[in-house]
Amino acid sequence: MLQQECFELPDHGSILRVETFPARGYSALCTHASVTERITSGPRNLPDMLGCLDNVFPRRALFQRDRRLLHLFLGRVLGSTGFSIVIPFLSLYLHGERGVPMSLVGGIFFFAALAGAVGQVVGGELTDRLGRKAVIVGSQLVRSAAFVGFGVAVLVHAPIFWFSLITALSALAGRAFEPPSGAMVADIATGPARAEYYAILRIGGNLGWAIGPAIGGFLAALSYPTLFLIAAGVLLAAGLFMAFKVEETLPHRVARSLEVQEATTLLPSSTGTAPLARFGFEELGQALRDATFVRYCVISLVLFTVMSQLISTLSVYAVQWAGISKLELGALYTLNGLMVVFLQFPVVRILTPYRMTTALVAGSILYALGYAMMGFAHGMPVLAVSMFVVTMGEIVTTPASMNLVANFSTVQLRGRYMGVYGLFNSFGWSIGPLIGGVMLDLASGRSMLLWTPIGCLALVAAVGYWDLRRRITRTMDLNYEYTTAETATA
Repeated sequence: MLQQECFELPDHGSILRVETFPARGYSALCTHASVTERITSGPRNLPDMLGCLDNVFPRRALFQRDRRLLHLFLGRVLGSTGFSIVIPFLSLYLHGERGVPMSLVGGIFFFAALAGAVGQVVGGELTDRLGRKAVIVGSQLVRSAAFVGFGVAVLVHAPIFWFSLITALSALAGRAFEPPSGAMVADIATGPARAEYYAILRIGGNLGWAIGPAIGGFLAALSYPTLFLIAAGVLLAAGLFMAFKVEETLPHRVARSLEVQEATTLLPSSTGTAPLARFGFEELGQALRDATFVRYCVISLVLFTVMSQLISTLSVYAVQWAGISKLELGALYTLNGLMVVFLQFPVVRILTPYRMTTALVAGSILYALGYAMMGFAHGMPVLAVSMFVVTMGEIVTTPASMNLVANFSTVQLRGRYMGVYGLFNSFGWSIGPLIGGVMLDLASGRSMLLWTPIGCLALVAAVGYWDLRRRITRTMDLNYEYTTAETATA
């Protein structure tokens, strides 16, 4: 274990670093250029310049650590691009082109998110039984087929009922992707690196989210069938890429494919190599009987209800109430994606020393402020500032929330804990569009009446996370690997 102490030398401002190696019984003294010298001198060569990029984009983590993360990252970029080409504009098509009331549009998303909740639980169970890779690939291929269905439904002017069914199928497949991808990150990352890996996976999703809406805004202005069919092609490419490049990480499957010595080195513990027993309500109940975990999920449900306003509610509000174009709407969502791409990694590093509930409280407050500002938006400038604040809330909360779920669970039940958490996630994202759609119809142009209650919900979540902070140990609440074996002794 390495311990460091740093002192500034008064004569020339250099940094003296004392590095102690307790396990080896000696110390070393090193001098480094002062902070001022390092800032003023700047990068002197290409490696130094690339090293500076590591503070913004996780180049080393992707290309010099574990290629399994790189392949999952690239697949996530493709899948997110295909999804985000469509989803911001689906409610615009239904409400603007087909004249569907926003309360009914919200109902369609509500039904779809309930299907997504089923997808989360089923995806979590299949993740632990069949493996991470099979669920990841299958979810992308099914969602691609659903988007082909959207294109056909638009071409034949199908009844709204069919759009509801296809949206539900898309949500079921898309949500089934989350437990295996989250479990795969937990499989390949240990210790402090896990929160960083979750952030990297999130950067991949938001890089796609930065690309997709810009393409979707252009395609929506031309042809909705083309929009859906191109998105289906991108999702098909995502599924095929992950089928050929992503490697299985389910512990007992990996162990069977390696020598025993290699397997015990790879896996966190020998218990992680055993296959799971046949699933039943008792196994699912192990997660639901964890009272503190369930409390955490309920609080997160409130925040997910707020987060979900970013899709159907904001897109219709921005175009029909604030008066921006579809191209500008695409640019607004691209701003969201680019911010996560360039700010997620540095923010995670900044927040690593702090408790995860601190990040969740701060992020919830940012959500409250950002959505309250939406009420004053009557054009692109205020909408962009509001999106900036909301996205900062997203950047702060999401990696911490996923890592905290992993800290609640054991290796054997990791997929199920992710699935149960995803169940609450899906329910929050289901009631959110329904609440937003009803409020859009009731507010009748009074924007503050729409956004103020949504901001208040975010404050409720902040209070809930602060209360949770008192109920869990500091060890569990920090950004490194923690197991329930430690919980028993904490």
